[in-house]
Amino acid sequence: MKLLAFSLLTTTSLATVEAKTNDKKAFEQAIQKLTNQTVTVKSVKDTPLKDIKEIVIKNGPGNQIIYMSENGEYLLEGMLMDLKTRKNLTEQTENSLRHDLLEDFLQSHKSIDFLPEDMTEHITVFTDIDCGYCRKLHQEIEGYNNLGIGVSYLFFPRAGLNTSSHQKAINVWCASDQQKAMTQAKNGQELPPLMCPNPIESQYNLGIGAGVHKVGTPAVVFSDGTMIPGYLPAEAMKQRVEQVKSK
Repeated sequence: MKLLAFSLLTTTSLATVEAKTNDKKAFEQAIQKLTNQTVTVKSVKDTPLKDIKEIVIKNGPGNQIIYMSENGEYLLEGMLMDLKTRKNLTEQTENSLRHDLLEDFLQSHKSIDFLPEDMTEHITVFTDIDCGYCRKLHQEIEGYNNLGIGVSYLFFPRAGLNTSSHQKAINVWCASDQQKAMTQAKNGQELPPLMCPNPIESQYNLGIGAGVHKVGTPAVVFSDGTMIPGYLPAEAMKQRVEQVKSK
């Protein structure tokens, strides 16, 4: 996902945004004038900063967050922090957007699930068959389940589409027993090449939109949209889930 290039920052009035408006079209026009790029503004919200708006722009399969003055004369990029509460306000918005993105996807698409009978927590994991830490995470699956943590796998072949990693994901997806095939593949066993209708490309593009390409695999997404890279042992994952819930 290529970020919009805001290289023409200027104090010249754009004359397209009237003060104290949350009109998405007005901000679209202001940003287009600034960047010479056609953009789609998904939302405009107030921030704790006087006269500064949070703008969420649709950017490929994902989103980009910027900040803009109400009159359209100033634009800011970067993280917005609340120093009193030590909260990253930009990250909170990113998490919310990621949560909605995954929720919409999983309502109409399947995943490969390892869910305990008495599930109390749930995580979504973007994984790659050849990723060493993805394999270490999968070795913790039984421990996760024993602690009530369910895992839904989505594929993110790190080498990209139409690669051997992509094909390995397809081999797992098309197997008659997906859970067994996942475990075999994660243990380094080579599966027979298969082909069937599959969502691997859609899952990969979802990962791009969720920002997996920025953190690598495994990428663990919690119920609120918080995403962390890498694997954690079962007890540590339980603690992290509880920390996220208590935020």
